[in-house]
Amino acid sequence: MGMATRIAGAVLGLCLLASGAQAAPYKVLWWDSTPEYWGHYPSGYYAQAANSLRQEMSTYLTGFSGGTLFSSTYVDSETPGTLAAQLGSNSYDVIVFDATSFSAKFNSADLLAVQSFYQNNSNVLLDGTLYVRSANGNAFTDFPGINDALGIFTANQVKALASRGGGIMIGTDHQGFQVDANQVLQAVIPGAAFSGITYPSTDGVFTGTELLTTAGAVAPADVFPNWSNASTQGIAPTGNFTDFLGNPVTLYSQVDVADKPGGGPRFSNISTSFAPGGREIDIDDPEPPVTGTPEPASLAMFGVGLLGLARMRRRRPTL
Repeated sequence: MGMATRIAGAVLGLCLLASGAQAAPYKVLWWDSTPEYWGHYPSGYYAQAANSLRQEMSTYLTGFSGGTLFSSTYVDSETPGTLAAQLGSNSYDVIVFDATSFSAKFNSADLLAVQSFYQNNSNVLLDGTLYVRSANGNAFTDFPGINDALGIFTANQVKALASRGGGIMIGTDHQGFQVDANQVLQAVIPGAAFSGITYPSTDGVFTGTELLTTAGAVAPADVFPNWSNASTQGIAPTGNFTDFLGNPVTLYSQVDVADKPGGGPRFSNISTSFAPGGREIDIDDPEPPVTGTPEPASLAMFGVGLLGLARMRRRRPTL
């Protein structure tokens, strides 16, 4: 066997491993404990966080990449005990807590079920911007956003957890509406908590590129208008903690942004239990980050090309 044939075979083998690593879609539970917040607004009487808008994010995940990447189950419940029942009869790779409430939504059985899930799915992503991603607010809170950026960004977040073996994503808003989010977070990492209120400016960075590229490429400038035009978000905790099992956990900032007009201290709107990957990128960069890892399909085409070269060499006539 010639060298080109051996190389091509190795490349194709790697392609098969890469494409076969996920035999079935990741199972996601999108748990919506956010009230709908009906009220009188300048444009009329409506639900700011209508369940249909929260469900839209879960539905987007299921349809993403032709339905091959995620299978997301949406549940809307503010009733304590229902989460424990759901987790007791179903298994998931990732739980997304869509949790923006001024009151508690979970009981001790729910939190014990979260702890049980965490023991085998211990990756964590904390997002103080999730509430405004799909809400009745303005054109910039209309999911899936500019160039589908808010949808792809959400898919990137969930895949970042799922591809590491599974985990918990907790999304919320600013202080005063973080009670249910902190219930879940403090059940698994007792010393950590969402806090504060931020007014994002263009003085900020994504500290890594993973959340902009994992499932699809997103330009920061297509995500940022959702944050800046919705006005306020929450601060995600960062630093060193100990989880309820006694294990050390470091929460790393994925997004650091100063309040308007900029120039002051930067706050983390999104943090994770895994370190940012890649380089820093400006919060208003108009281009998606370029990654250096070829997709399996590209690798496959390269391998096929090498096989073709090997066959041509075998067939070359002797002069």
